[in-house]
Amino acid sequence: MTLQQLRKESGFKQCKLAEWLGISRVQYRNIEIGISRINSNKIEKLSEKFNVKPIEIIKAWEEGGKHRQA
Repeated sequence: MTLQQLRKESGFKQCKLAEWLGISRVQYRNIEIGISRINSNKIEKLSEKFNVKPIEIIKAWEEGGKHRQA
C-alpha cells in the first residue's frame, strides 16, 4: 500500500495533509510519490492521522517510490 492509497482510504486531500504537516502541497506530493525523503516527525504525524504504526508509513513511502520508478 502506498501513501497515496492510505491518504485516499482515509478521505484526505493532499492540500489538507500538507497544511496539517506545515508544508506545501507540492512538497507533500513529492513525499507521497517517493521523490522527497520523509523525516521522523512527519512519519509520526502521518501514522497518527492514518491510525497506523510508523513502520507502515515508511513501507508506504517506499512502495510509492517503487511505483514511480516502474
